[in-house]
Amino acid sequence: MEKVFVSGGSGYIALHCIKQLIEQGYLVKTSLRSLNKVDNLLNCLSRHVDCTGKIEFCELNLLNDEGWSESIKGCDYVLHVASPVIPGRAEVDELVKPALGGLQRCLKAAVENKVKRFVMTSSFAAIYGNGKSEFNDDDWTDLTNEKLFPYEISKTKAELFLWEHINSLDKSERIEVCAINPVLVVGPSLSDSVSISNRIAIKKLLTGSIPFNPKISISLVDVKDVALAHIRAMKEKNAAGKRFLLSEKTIWCSDISNILYDNGFKKVPRYTAPNWLIKFLSIFISSLRMAVEKLGKKEVLHTNNTRNILKLNLKGVDQAIVSSAKQLHDLKLV
Repeated sequence: MEKVFVSGGSGYIALHCIKQLIEQGYLVKTSLRSLNKVDNLLNCLSRHVDCTGKIEFCELNLLNDEGWSESIKGCDYVLHVASPVIPGRAEVDELVKPALGGLQRCLKAAVENKVKRFVMTSSFAAIYGNGKSEFNDDDWTDLTNEKLFPYEISKTKAELFLWEHINSLDKSERIEVCAINPVLVVGPSLSDSVSISNRIAIKKLLTGSIPFNPKISISLVDVKDVALAHIRAMKEKNAAGKRFLLSEKTIWCSDISNILYDNGFKKVPRYTAPNWLIKFLSIFISSLRMAVEKLGKKEVLHTNNTRNILKLNLKGVDQAIVSSAKQLHDLKLV
């Protein structure tokens, strides 16, 4: 039985990867910042899949060298999913140091142990920060752009290191690598900890705290499809050396509200505010300032590698939106 190392096992995407790996017959070894989380994590996973004898845990820190090589030893593949997520403004080092440092430690340990393939969870954030409105797998965020947020910087620097480090090695030392670059990920968590993306895209609409929809578009993908893409990229022969921009569709905020309203969530906003109103309110409401530059624009994404190499037919986003809302309601978070 092949074994897969998954970093950051308590994370939103990582848990879905672990569930699907076990369902597909793999053994899993996953890292946690503290082994005190093991019982809770097993309880969460066991609601969805039989974990008996199929998963083991290790304690690792993205900012500490200790234990990485020993933990990955004996694993056939690595899914490096662990990376901090803080939307908006934050201290740059608060995100860049663990994102870049964790990638460096995990990748070097994978190279040392000669794993068959290393799959990095990157982000659309490493693609879109370049002033364009149309994107494909080969686009990169421009790190000279002074308007970038720390998260965008962290994901771009980490993924750049992936490719630069692998290409710097002698051919005899290299391992196969690839990167998954998902847009905003939605869908219920397998734990009782709701993801930041669901809080951004779903929760604020459900609570009625936003009385209107801004005219901005959002590209979305179902978390189950993100996990499946990691596993396909891990095994598909032609995935080596590729990036995979991962998105099902791009829709307006009002479309998300309509999906929720039609499924019984009646507090969502029904009115789309004119652009001039959003611009005016952004002077006083800091959370709206991020939306101003996107007003009225609908980005176009070309997910060629996902379609042609991974052969993924993405179609779960609408149901993922509804399921996320139901989980938020069941957890009494709305």
